Amino acid sequence: MRLSIFFVPMLLLQYLTASLATKTLKNITTDQSALLAFKAHVVDYRSALANNWAMSSPICNWIGISCGLPHQRVTALNHLDMGLGGTIPSHLGNLLFLMSLDLTLNNFHGHLAHELGQLRRLRFISFTFNKLSGSIPTWIGVLSKLRILSLCNNSLTGLIPNSLFNLSKLEMLDAMFNVIDGSIPSGIRNLSNLFNLNLGYNNLQ
Repeated sequence: MRLSIFFVPMLLLQYLTASLATKTLKNITTDQSALLAFKAHVVDYRSALANNWAMSSPICNWIGISCGLPHQRVTALNHLDMGLGGTIPSHLGNLLFLMSLDLTLNNFHGHLAHELGQLRRLRFISFTFNKLSGSIPTWIGVLSKLRILSLCNNSLTGLIPNSLFNLSKLEMLDAMFNVIDGSIPSGIRNLSNLFNLNLGYNNLQ
């Protein structure tokens, strides 16, 4: 009887350990798949990804990638001035633990995919000095944890969406040097934590 009482908890512990390991592996595989799809989609002018993002090494050791503890999920994508181009692929929307997305000083163009709105943990976004076009997407308004949003030096057009003023934690909004028009919505007063606002060199009235 003593053996049975001891044996059952041990089986339960082994089951939970195996279940956790399987879940962690699945999560890592999800992030790895998203990053490999990103690599396959973008134009890698300097072969920065081609020479570093290899299946033979853990993704947390790949250039421009940072992971968090304890589950080693991708929390930051820092590709500042890495000579990347093309459109920003929707696959990044699968990096659900991403908190920082920095694609500054690259050659990305086109619209921002709505799948990026799935990244609800994002605190920092910088698409500065690219060639993005289209309007500022309304889905940015669902990123409730966002503190820094830098969109300057692109070719963004259209109006400032009202959804942007749902970002109660936003501290910096930089959209200088675009082609944004219309007026600054009155909802901007809702951004009580905003201390840095740069909207110059647009077509705002």
